Amino acid sequence: MSSEKINHEVSVEEQGSTSIIEDHEALTSMKGLDKAFEFLDGKTISYTAEEEKAVLKRIDWHVMPLLFLLYLIQFADKTSLSYASLMGIRIDTHTDVGQRYSWVSSIFYAGYIFFEFPTTYFLTKLPIGKFLTFNILAWGIVITCSCAASNYASLLVLRFLLGMFECSITPGVVLIISIWYKRSEQGKRLGILLAANGCATILISPVAFGLSYITGAAIASWKILFLIFGSVTIVLGTFFFFYFPDNQLSAKFLSEEEKVIAIDRIRTNFQGVGSKSWKWYQFREAFQDPRTYLYMLYSLLMNIPNGGVTTFGSIIINSFGFDSQHSLLLSMPGGAVDIIFKLCIPALSDKLMDKSLPAAIAIAFPMIGGIMMSTLDVDRKGPLLVGYYFISAAGASWGLVMSMIGASSLGSTKKSVVNTCQIVCYAAGNWVGPQLWLTREAPVYPTGKKLVGIFYGCALGTLLVIRFVNIRENRRRDKLQAEGKIPPPPENAEFLDLTDFEQLNMRYII
Repeated sequence: MSSEKINHEVSVEEQGSTSIIEDHEALTSMKGLDKAFEFLDGKTISYTAEEEKAVLKRIDWHVMPLLFLLYLIQFADKTSLSYASLMGIRIDTHTDVGQRYSWVSSIFYAGYIFFEFPTTYFLTKLPIGKFLTFNILAWGIVITCSCAASNYASLLVLRFLLGMFECSITPGVVLIISIWYKRSEQGKRLGILLAANGCATILISPVAFGLSYITGAAIASWKILFLIFGSVTIVLGTFFFFYFPDNQLSAKFLSEEEKVIAIDRIRTNFQGVGSKSWKWYQFREAFQDPRTYLYMLYSLLMNIPNGGVTTFGSIIINSFGFDSQHSLLLSMPGGAVDIIFKLCIPALSDKLMDKSLPAAIAIAFPMIGGIMMSTLDVDRKGPLLVGYYFISAAGASWGLVMSMIGASSLGSTKKSVVNTCQIVCYAAGNWVGPQLWLTREAPVYPTGKKLVGIFYGCALGTLLVIRFVNIRENRRRDKLQAEGKIPPPPENAEFLDLTDFEQLNMRYII
């Protein structure tokens, strides 16, 4: 593979208007170019497939472990309230009255929504590794302080702050995966990272189970849980500060030659490592793209039931007739289901280069699980548990949609905006979800269980619409290319920070 210095006419779109750049000096002086363009400019690139594999292996060993730990600890911190609910926190903080517990869960996502759009700007303008480090340390401090919560108001404030600081993680990780890996590699790796949620469930359940037996201690068992999680989070944030690179250019574990390979290999993504310029025309284009609204609708529909199940998970199992302590332990198989689906479905997606169909298959399982929970008799504990465990497959579907955004929404600003819109709907869904589990319907919660199947079914339908839109657009572009109406792309056009609307040679992953 080779790349030479750009010295011919290049057509680019800047601030929404097309201009012709006739010489290399003018091109390199443009504002908002991807950092990859500046780095590769003038370099002659040549490497073998074996050298590329060696670089990919180094990236995997240095980037993936820290991201996996990040997702594991984030999920543990986020779901700690569910475990604490059966360890006395509702009584100790007086949140066992009316819908208070549901609001304590929902307020987390109010913080998420409040800070998500500022986060979009910061992810574009600031070094991503350092920005994530700040947020990890901040939410670790908040989790640690949660052990001091003594009433409804203090718990609301702490959960709101936790949502503010955690809201950067998912869009940040999607951006990181999109700049380090090819489109054919992203689904599998994002699936591996999301599988950390299942690992967290398997690890946390026995910890919570053991802590629930602590009685007569100086502090309540749920406070010990928050102290443990908060301390581990702060340690992880410290590691991130020293060891996690912002992109290939700042990666200390890569030599200069390896950095060239690491960047050049992702040109098939039609993007580079990102531009630090905020481009308003890309912001506007994000809202002109119908996919943006479909991603938002899917995320909202999928996360309304997710919010309820995440908050009431242990309580749902308890409603099947199990005691509180064993309900904590019985969460573990759901973690195993989560891991299996997040490893297998994204791997299948990468192999097929198809994301919407595997995502639809994955979301069908929680839809069936919701139907089972709402229709089976309460004395059929085994099948009810199976239905509950099926819900854990939903995360694999959502991961593929995030991967779809990372691979298909091009342009640094546009990608950040589309991703943020989807995350806002994720937060809105999780905010609304717990409110559908009505206190007056305890302990069975028939309305909440019924809506699980309905919303997951609607999310499945949305995926099929996304698939139709992408297939239709790809066929339109194929026709234009066959008619000779799409000019060949200029060399290194992938690194000009252009959008998917501007790069007609690019095809959407279905």
